[in-house]
Amino acid sequence: MLIQAHQEGRPFPITGTNYPTRDGSGIRDYVHVWDLAAAHIAAIEHFDSVLTRSKRSIAVNLGTGSGTTVRELCEAFNNVVSTPLATIDADPRPGDVAGGYTKSDRAAELLGWTPKLSLEDGIRSALEWIPVRDKLLKD
Repeated sequence: MLIQAHQEGRPFPITGTNYPTRDGSGIRDYVHVWDLAAAHIAAIEHFDSVLTRSKRSIAVNLGTGSGTTVRELCEAFNNVVSTPLATIDADPRPGDVAGGYTKSDRAAELLGWTPKLSLEDGIRSALEWIPVRDKLLKD
């Protein structure tokens, strides 16, 4: 939605600006898809040792562990693009919550995994993906 607003030249609505977060906007855990892929590879590589330790299945959260507010996301976006994204404050959407993010300690401990790529890297990758997506994902 953020990229679409930027491409269309319209302000991006920050829905909810009075949450108990660092800057009042909602908070989420944005992690680069390549970091997630690396975590899944690490899970395969450590599969036997993790099961030997736990003797059962075990949930492992994947994320940055700190979260990013919507305002921080917009700021990171503006660090990547040449034309800044305009934003407008808007009312929260029904059902929205202040947000959440992972506790990823188990991923580091059991898989030796932590995310390596930045939020800006993720935005850059998303912007590079859009022009080639439809050509690569033919029906």
